[in-house]
Amino acid sequence: MPFDLPVQCAYSAVEEASNLLTPIAGGAATAVAIVLATALVRLLLLPLTFRQIGVEKRRAALAPRVTKLRDKHANDPVRAMTEVSALYRAEGVGTLTTMGPMLLQAPFFLTLFSLFRLPAVGGSPNELLSRELGGVPLGDHWLDGSLLGVHSAVFVGLFGLFVVTATVSARRLRRLGQPAWLSFTPYVSIAFAVTVPLAAVLYLLTSTVWTTLENALLRDRLVPPNDVALGSS
Repeated sequence: MPFDLPVQCAYSAVEEASNLLTPIAGGAATAVAIVLATALVRLLLLPLTFRQIGVEKRRAALAPRVTKLRDKHANDPVRAMTEVSALYRAEGVGTLTTMGPMLLQAPFFLTLFSLFRLPAVGGSPNELLSRELGGVPLGDHWLDGSLLGVHSAVFVGLFGLFVVTATVSARRLRRLGQPAWLSFTPYVSIAFAVTVPLAAVLYLLTSTVWTTLENALLRDRLVPPNDVALGSS
């Protein structure tokens, strides 16, 4: 597995953080460590986020020129797409430049996600998954326990937070004038969370909440909403 070493390093870091947090968080120390580890990685990746926002601003500034090109070739969609792509490449905001920061972040996300769902790390059982949150092992899936009682309550509570976060994201997409079908995409994370262990649910939820706050506090403030809508249309 290409992420063996990074996963082992992440395992050691989360395990150490869990030990340090035990006097404060008790049995929920590992769950808290997972949340903090996810937030720390997102914090360390902020420079890439700012770089991506910078690219988005430059693309947004090109919106009037993009509109002219599309109007000019309104009867030839293929030509219009080619001309717009050429403009983006010439201005250094092509697809590769836009996706670059996101692709650079992918190994970090894959490492953490793998850590919180693999049954074994470095040939030994993943002890993190045997720790608990509210009496529910972090390695448990939603359907592993009773649908009534504490087990289900913990998962349903987390899924409820997913719904709130997804709703905020969906409203943002509608506000930006994105196609209606895109407003349903934030809810995909909920369907995915239902299929993974509790530890991975915590990771996904923390990362999703971080992204929502990032959009509200950074992207929407640094890139005017109207420009974002024009630049991504």
